[in-house]
Amino acid sequence: MWEMRENRMEVIHTIQLCKTCGVCSKSCPAQINIPEALRIYEKYLSGDMRILEKLDEMESPGKPVDCIECGACSDHCLNSIDVKELVRELAMMQSCRRLILPRHGRRKEMGR
Repeated sequence: MWEMRENRMEVIHTIQLCKTCGVCSKSCPAQINIPEALRIYEKYLSGDMRILEKLDEMESPGKPVDCIECGACSDHCLNSIDVKELVRELAMMQSCRRLILPRHGRRKEMGR
């Protein structure tokens, strides 16, 4: 448990290094608004589990699940953040959420 909390704090610190300059997003072929996605990730790691819903509502044409892992974001980051890794983690969460929600929603409709 301690290692997980330490890792979470490390990721939050890394996200906070982002200056939201947008250089990563400008280089992204999937057109993901990476600073917005990172803010969502930071709130999630701070305990707001429902914030992941915002990933599907992002205004940018691309969402984290659209990432092709080309690494352009990391290559262009002025603070040398491994942006690709953070977006990959968000993409996995977004994909899992999309798989789980329809099943969960059906249970509610069935009165469970």
